[in-house]
Amino acid sequence: MVIIMYKKFLTKSVAVFTAVCCIASIGCASANAAVIDDEFESVSQNGSQSISSYSSTELPQKYSSKDLGFVTGIKKQDYNNCWAYAGISAFETKLLSQGIDLGEMSPEHLNFWATTRTNGKGWQRRFSDGGFASIPAGYFTSWQGGVKKSDVTDIDFSNVNLAGNDLPTDRTEYGTTAIKYLTSFNTDEIKQSIMDNGAVFTSYASANSCYSSSNTSYFMPQSYNGSYEGHSIEIVGWDDTYSLKKFNGSVGKKPQNNGAWLVRNSWGDYNSLGGYFWISYEDKYLFGSKYDPSYTIEQVEQIDKDTMLLQNEIYGATYSFQYIIYDEITYINRFDFDKDYKTLDKVVFETRATGADYQIYYIPTVDNAPTNDKSKWTLLDSGVVNYSGYICCDINDLKINDSNGSIGVTINTSDINQGLNYTDEGYTRNNVGVGEWLVKSDNTYAFINESQSNQSYLCINNEMSELLDWYKTNFDDDLGGTLVIKAIMEKDEAASLLGDVNLDNSIDIKDATEIQKYAAEITELNSEQFANADVNNDGTVNVSDATEIQKMVVNS
Repeated sequence: MVIIMYKKFLTKSVAVFTAVCCIASIGCASANAAVIDDEFESVSQNGSQSISSYSSTELPQKYSSKDLGFVTGIKKQDYNNCWAYAGISAFETKLLSQGIDLGEMSPEHLNFWATTRTNGKGWQRRFSDGGFASIPAGYFTSWQGGVKKSDVTDIDFSNVNLAGNDLPTDRTEYGTTAIKYLTSFNTDEIKQSIMDNGAVFTSYASANSCYSSSNTSYFMPQSYNGSYEGHSIEIVGWDDTYSLKKFNGSVGKKPQNNGAWLVRNSWGDYNSLGGYFWISYEDKYLFGSKYDPSYTIEQVEQIDKDTMLLQNEIYGATYSFQYIIYDEITYINRFDFDKDYKTLDKVVFETRATGADYQIYYIPTVDNAPTNDKSKWTLLDSGVVNYSGYICCDINDLKINDSNGSIGVTINTSDINQGLNYTDEGYTRNNVGVGEWLVKSDNTYAFINESQSNQSYLCINNEMSELLDWYKTNFDDDLGGTLVIKAIMEKDEAASLLGDVNLDNSIDIKDATEIQKYAAEITELNSEQFANADVNNDGTVNVSDATEIQKMVVNS
């Protein structure tokens, strides 16, 4: 039996995506920017966290990515954009921890990218407004950031009229392919993530009375019920021996145990630690569901001219599609495949169904839609979802000759829900990420998606449903959403452009000039250039090939 969950759909608020927008430095203490709607939180969210164990015999008592040189200089945020600074800092640290030094990245590019588009869609915010923890994850996995500061010097970020779609999105050198969500319930996993990736992005509730007199430590007790404001940070280390006595905020309470995380802040060099501070393992909201998600960047890869990312959305998972109570659901995104990029290298999808089984399929198009005839599906990969977040699966270089087709991700939750009813605590709903509209508690939009028909589908019991039709039928919802499933394609080596000698993906007089230089022994050609330059296919490159290119240019 298929059960559709209707709970508060039409009035859902930002829920776990509470705004984070603390600005400047110590002194901000207002109410949090968005009211949490606990009636419809994403799966695997935990509310107020319990205290977990703080040490492991397999992990060091102290660790610091800062001491290892995996951080750039401390920065000072200029608006309510701590989330942008923390996100960019985590990306910088990931690269540095992998031996990749690109210099400082641009939080301004991320901030303006996440402003409202000229068509009124996207994140409903101005550059000076607060944001949400999920924004950087969508930005990085869309491969539209991060971007080096030196590569965006031509953008006037003082122009308050810049819209999200005014920014260039082709200057990213390393695309993010995997992101792991983290919670306070597994402190050792957080520590291991810092060691593996250099840093963790998270947020906490900032209140003046919880800071120490020196502004070098912070602790909000579970009993705290005063005002606060969400603030995003980068965690770059820990110290299990950090004394609980150092948490001397005016709130008057200390943690039960020693131990703290090392925080890289975005308030400039404002204290004796040069802009860093320590936050207790036992802080009330740190790594909790209030400012979900906390995450680490698991995997990046270099972007080059031979790689293309196919995606039907650019904002990532703004929500979790968990409306259908059923053990096995196939979530499908349909793509148009570029004629030169025909090799499927990787598939990326977002889910919070940790422990569920998954299968990935290539699904051909029949009658202008993905076929529900599973005998025509090609199994590409299978396994277990070993963490919540953006999962990246290597595919065995499938050649796709169709002009369009689909990638399907089947999630099966039967094993992890064995013996449980969907109303039981601990039941995991079948889900994947979706780019879906969000509203705040005042019923104004926080995010408006740009979904289009015939891009996303669901397949249940061999019945195929177009996703926007599904939203309309079940919820009378005209905006719907787009599933977060992406395909990384590689250029077919055989698809080199004959005549493109300088490898700029076009044929013009410059290519003929390159051949003339080669014939005159002024320059050399690499193997790809030589193959493209041999226009008449006689095994040699000379002025005859240059003449052929000149003819091609004249006749084009």
